Amino acid sequence: MLDHRDIRHPELGAVRVFLVRRSTFPDPTGCVAAVTGSGRALASADVDIYENELHFATPATDATGNTFVTYNPGRYDGVLVLVPNADGFEDIGWSDTTSHYSGGRFAYYHARLAGPGEDGRYTIVRSENSCVPSCAQGATTQVTLRWNGHDYLPVG
Repeated sequence: MLDHRDIRHPELGAVRVFLVRRSTFPDPTGCVAAVTGSGRALASADVDIYENELHFATPATDATGNTFVTYNPGRYDGVLVLVPNADGFEDIGWSDTTSHYSGGRFAYYHARLAGPGEDGRYTIVRSENSCVPSCAQGATTQVTLRWNGHDYLPVG
């Protein structure tokens, strides 16, 4: 186990979230797992990591009630957001089924957390490469994402 945090889930009460390294080199995989105060295991999420690069944000939970985990599979940082729902947490929604790092609905690769701000909320700053004329020569821009109650959407 790499770390754990006790959080207050709005539907389930006390929940302990664990960060675990499942496997080691050459294909290290981490896991975000949670268990309720009554001992019920919630759905877990695997994430590709480099060595032990799987950490809770500080603070782990912001004013939205979402919990944040940062990871690095070996090149760029990423942010996982644990969004509470009646059964535990929303599905991360990995967009690439061959690897667990390239992004999804609540998984942001090549991203970092900013804040929490004066409102007690984190924003997610995601970098995007135009890959024009190639990814090595493409322009990189940053997009700030803010929670709207359902998703993280661009500010502005």
